[in-house]
Amino acid sequence: MEKLGDIGEHEAIRRLVAGLGSHADLAVGAGDDCAVCRLPGTGLDQVFTTDPIIENIHFQPLEKPERIGNKAAGRVLSDLAAMGARPQWLLVNVVAPPEQDFQTLEKIYAGMNALCHRFGAMIIGGDLAQGPCLELHVFGTGTLPAGSALLRSGAMPGDGIFVTGPLGCSREGKHLDFVPRVEEGIFLRESGLVNAMMDISDGLATDLPHILKRSGTGAVLDAESVPRNGTLEQALFDGEDFELLFTVPAEKQEALGKLWRKRFGTELPRIGTVAPAGEGLRLRMPDGQLLPLEKKAYEHFRQG
Repeated sequence: MEKLGDIGEHEAIRRLVAGLGSHADLAVGAGDDCAVCRLPGTGLDQVFTTDPIIENIHFQPLEKPERIGNKAAGRVLSDLAAMGARPQWLLVNVVAPPEQDFQTLEKIYAGMNALCHRFGAMIIGGDLAQGPCLELHVFGTGTLPAGSALLRSGAMPGDGIFVTGPLGCSREGKHLDFVPRVEEGIFLRESGLVNAMMDISDGLATDLPHILKRSGTGAVLDAESVPRNGTLEQALFDGEDFELLFTVPAEKQEALGKLWRKRFGTELPRIGTVAPAGEGLRLRMPDGQLLPLEKKAYEHFRQG
């Protein structure tokens, strides 16, 4: 009998969702940052996502509770941002041991509520159950104009690859304190200039292949162009950056750069180019050498 430790997170998910079926109002099922469902007669689509954070895996017990709450809500809001959606409702299921300090939970909720309020979302319910350690399982919804969700599957050869900010060293604090790129995601969707998008949770070298696989393309990253906190290695593999990763056709990049500077007052980092199918993911070094880039980020159930 197979064990999850033998299969790994990604293969297990692939097998589990293979038989989920379809529905006339389901526009995008499992496999993207969010599922997308039609809301007939409204001109809107609704997006759905969920994410857990678990003590000793996603946060340490002595972290400031408000920071834990920020991360719990922020991961879900980041998924919504990756589709270009406006956040709407959140549900929170809490698992905790009997000895869990209640005031800590109140402060965690304060952290979640503060971030939700910033982006117009609201926690509207959830549940509480007993377990061996503290876990927060957050479910979220958002809305966007029908048919406008930015998916992982739209990248085309020749597209420029962009990120919304520097990557790496998230364990120094960013993984708890990050601000999900909700405003940026909505802006990018409304611009009409983006082909594909997702957020970076597992690391650039692990997440970009999700876009490449769904789009049937390869890519070349420019080592010197990747904005970073720390080393290139950290920028590629650390994960939990929660920046947006997206592709833009060559002829639209200048226009998007101007709009971005006007809206956010910063330059938009271009870090590579989408390549034809079959070329894989490669890294162009400063001397021009092209090296294959393998993913090696954390994967649940894969501890070796």
